[in-house]
Amino acid sequence: MLDYKEYICAISEEKSFSRAAQKLYVSQPWLSSVVKKVEQEIKIPLFDRSTTPISLTPAGEYYVEQARKVMAIEDEMRRHFQELSMKTDEGLNIGSSMFFCTYVLPNLLQEFRAMNPQITLTFTEGDSQTLLGKLLEQKIDFILEAEALKGPKIQSTAWAVEEIVLAVPSAFPINRELQDYCYSFNEFQNRKSQAIEKPPVPLSAFREQPFLLLSQGNDLYQRSIELCRRAGFAPKVSMYLTQMMSVYYLICEGQGVSFLRSAICEYAPPAEGVVFYQLDDPAAVRNIYLSQRRQEPDVRQQKLLDYLWSRSLLQR
Repeated sequence: MLDYKEYICAISEEKSFSRAAQKLYVSQPWLSSVVKKVEQEIKIPLFDRSTTPISLTPAGEYYVEQARKVMAIEDEMRRHFQELSMKTDEGLNIGSSMFFCTYVLPNLLQEFRAMNPQITLTFTEGDSQTLLGKLLEQKIDFILEAEALKGPKIQSTAWAVEEIVLAVPSAFPINRELQDYCYSFNEFQNRKSQAIEKPPVPLSAFREQPFLLLSQGNDLYQRSIELCRRAGFAPKVSMYLTQMMSVYYLICEGQGVSFLRSAICEYAPPAEGVVFYQLDDPAAVRNIYLSQRRQEPDVRQQKLLDYLWSRSLLQR
């Protein structure tokens, strides 16, 4: 008699067969037949159909009360078995860019690994569309990326904010003209702790410089083009690359200028061959999004979600 308890409880909550049918994505005639079947089994009505809206009979009140107890027990059982399943299925997989997988996530999740030694973490590198496909196929659990992934089965929420800066070879003559705007590696790395503040550089000053850009399809490629366009020029691109750290090392070697995430100074070794400039443009600030499937996370996934949100700099 409790096979259809969720349906009976939904009708009780909505006080309407039609609204309950819409909520449950079933037809109203089918829902009515379910109630009739249960009432025939227990040989007493559950609903008083003469009232507006419909109401529970004393038998219906008892049924709903007991059904909710059963559903609470079933929910607790599911959670318990999820926890037990962690002993045989202990992995979580996070997808992101090479930079995040190599430099950010290992440090970010060090404490999580210490707190949950039974959970093995895997980091999967890839572009946004490749990672989205893996997320939909349930091959990865979450994505941390600089793009809000879209789709009816996907939920993307801003998790952090990062700054985009211009990195320039220190040997380029233009730095002498712009020394009031220019940060050395150490100055930029310590600018907040040592209160070093310089004005944003006029980006148009770099219109004749050779640019190194990440390849098309990358969010930073689009931002680079937009930043230059809003500064009144199209960048003279000398090389396209797929990885940000490759761009960084080529800048240090004097190959060209480029836009990089400011966090690169936290992970790259100090270098005398590069200087940095801050930018005064809304496109030089972007969100990092945490994306997941629109479904109830299991116990392991919820633990990681709670941890990641506890490390977020944004208010939820």
